[in-house]
Amino acid sequence: MLVGIKDGRFFLGNFYCMDKQGNIILQDAVEYRCIRRSPASPVEQRGLGLILIPFSCRISCHVDCSVEEQLSLLSL
Repeated sequence: MLVGIKDGRFFLGNFYCMDKQGNIILQDAVEYRCIRRSPASPVEQRGLGLILIPFSCRISCHVDCSVEEQLSLLSL
């Protein structure tokens, strides 16, 4: 799962769970952030492990899964 937050950082990790308030916990997460505000600026990354991303900070969520998993989700 790739999660973007309001300050421009992105977190990539394995979805672990979501609570009633919409907070997301990612496992084996890596943080990505731009060093400068230009489009061609280098991206810095660091490993974080298990993290909680508050609902109030989240601006985007993207889930990567196989075609078979997508089809099974459609049947729900």
